Amino acid sequence: MHWFEELLSRILKAGKEEKLVSSAGLSVSGLQHVGRLRGEVILPNAVANELRDSGKDVTQYLVLYTQDSWKGKDEQLDRFREARKQGKGDAQGKDHVNRRLIDVPDPYGCCENWVEHYWRDFGDFLEGFANDVKAVTTTQLYERRDMQDIVLDIVKRKDEVREVVNKYRGENKYDEGWIPFEPYCSGCGKIGTADTLEIKNGSVLYKCSCGDQGSSPIEKGKLNWRLECPALWKLLKVDIEPFGKDHANPGGSRDSCIEIAKTILGIKAPFGIPYEWVGHSHKGKDLGDMSSSGFSGFTPRDWVEVAEPEVLKYIYLRNDISKRIVLDMAKMDVYYDAFDGAEMSSRKKERDKDEETDAFSWRLAARGKRNEGFVLAYRHAALLSQTLPGEGEVEWAVNRLKDTGMIEGDLGAEEKGRMGKRLSMAKRWVERYAPDYRMKLLESLPSDIISGLSADEKASLKAFADSLEPIEWSEESIKNAMVTLTKGGTLPINTKRFFQVVYLVFLGTEKGPRAAPFLSVLEKRFVLERLNEVS
Repeated sequence: MHWFEELLSRILKAGKEEKLVSSAGLSVSGLQHVGRLRGEVILPNAVANELRDSGKDVTQYLVLYTQDSWKGKDEQLDRFREARKQGKGDAQGKDHVNRRLIDVPDPYGCCENWVEHYWRDFGDFLEGFANDVKAVTTTQLYERRDMQDIVLDIVKRKDEVREVVNKYRGENKYDEGWIPFEPYCSGCGKIGTADTLEIKNGSVLYKCSCGDQGSSPIEKGKLNWRLECPALWKLLKVDIEPFGKDHANPGGSRDSCIEIAKTILGIKAPFGIPYEWVGHSHKGKDLGDMSSSGFSGFTPRDWVEVAEPEVLKYIYLRNDISKRIVLDMAKMDVYYDAFDGAEMSSRKKERDKDEETDAFSWRLAARGKRNEGFVLAYRHAALLSQTLPGEGEVEWAVNRLKDTGMIEGDLGAEEKGRMGKRLSMAKRWVERYAPDYRMKLLESLPSDIISGLSADEKASLKAFADSLEPIEWSEESIKNAMVTLTKGGTLPINTKRFFQVVYLVFLGTEKGPRAAPFLSVLEKRFVLERLNEVS
């Protein structure tokens, strides 16, 4: 059974009603990276869609924690320093430490505030990764009267609350009289730096460490985090909640929230789904988990500029939610191979176990967005995109692929549209993330390259041409021909030198993209003529 099927079965066995609410949350503390799409967006959206297909009415919320205080970490302060170098914004980032995230200005001055600036590279692309998600900020939620009523109920029962919360705080317990609410200070404009003295008539009386003592509206403050989470469960009537693995430890934060929900708020905690983090790598080196406040990773905007959202959805839904995933933008060709292969598996009437898993994962990710007809492999698109003429590029590409034998007959408008999109995405990918794919084809062979080759090298290229002559022109056939030659021990030069001279006669340099896919997008006649010209 696919891990997702097992998860869905457990949700259904939990006896949830016909109307269900799923809610996940994130803090807009900085870079809104694609790692946050995994548990907070794509997973609950897949659950919601499957439940909707079974006849249930599901609402999916994404709560943005905008009332949280801005910590002023070095990486956050660097945004202000960077903006200053560019002649923009406010250089004094430290002035905003402990302000609500929603109150911190945009360092670059192009948006209304910090939240708006860093949310747009995520929120503007959300619909591509998940349908029917309602994004709402805690700033908006605290303005609701029913949320304020929950706050007042918690504060009224402060002694019971303190007793429960202190069970989870070790030796650092709250003293008697503690009021579990973090007020906004009207004096310094910060949150979490003042003690609540009393809440009266919708206002919070406080005394702040800045020296100010006064009152502020209840909606500008926030509950202690152990209380805010269950309060939002009650407010939004949450039935299902994914959460990061750090909250799942026994005796940890979620356990405290569950007890508060039951003993203080009188509600049942939602069905919880713990998930693993997403890391990122560069040139094979694991750079650690993506981080928002640490500005580590890449955004949904970055992703959609070089790939379709469904490819990332497939990666997340193919891999068990309990397992860490490491993404590398330089491996987009590999990700597309897996995605396209899974689609091919979905078309089969009979499938083995792995193909069944692939096909099911693809169905969850693509939601019926099937690509009928010809699909240009991403790596072929990456190579072909570098040879385009600048005008009529799709038609030119179609004709080139007809010459290679990849395409037989005419393509429909949908197939051409898909090809054009993939060519443009792959071209950007090569420019930004895949230097090994960069190439410039030699239209003619310089005489100095021919004269510089030894007799053994020329003989090796002749042998290669002879092995290619009878084969069907495809990446796999070309690869097999090269393997037969290099592993057979019949070439007068070693394998490394063989590939160097192949690149040399086509690209003018001794290195290039993987040889088989590179040659497969070239016309067979051209390849044979070039190899024979050398020999």
